[in-house]
Amino acid sequence: MIKAIAVVLVSILAAPSSALAQAATVDARQITIVQVPISGQSSAGLRQSIAREVAKLTEHAGTTSLQPQPPPQRTWAGRHPVALGAIIGAAGGVTWGAVVCSNACEGGLHTPYWMALGAGVGAGIGAGIGAIVSRIRR
Repeated sequence: MIKAIAVVLVSILAAPSSALAQAATVDARQITIVQVPISGQSSAGLRQSIAREVAKLTEHAGTTSLQPQPPPQRTWAGRHPVALGAIIGAAGGVTWGAVVCSNACEGGLHTPYWMALGAGVGAGIGAGIGAIVSRIRR
């Protein structure tokens, strides 16, 4: 059992993954140039490459800035609570009308009328509840 756990752990840690990688953002004000005294003839090439890299970093830091994240978009139900309440209320009213008058109203002859009445009343009640929810959420 310990060998199996070790194999799984090693395979997880050995596999490259970019799931935890994050883009590095550098602010131009945070960059500080440090001059280190280097003796010898080969220091000129090193200084030139350091200067190039610093120029690249300052150019990159100047073009990228942290932009504020847009607010998360709400779902359709969150944007239209009155309409959602009316839909749910109408469905409940239709169900109520069908159950109340399925066989009791002259053999089901008046069932569609009771369903329509239930849908209208249910939609009105649902829309009212949706309006209350909309006012509370603001």
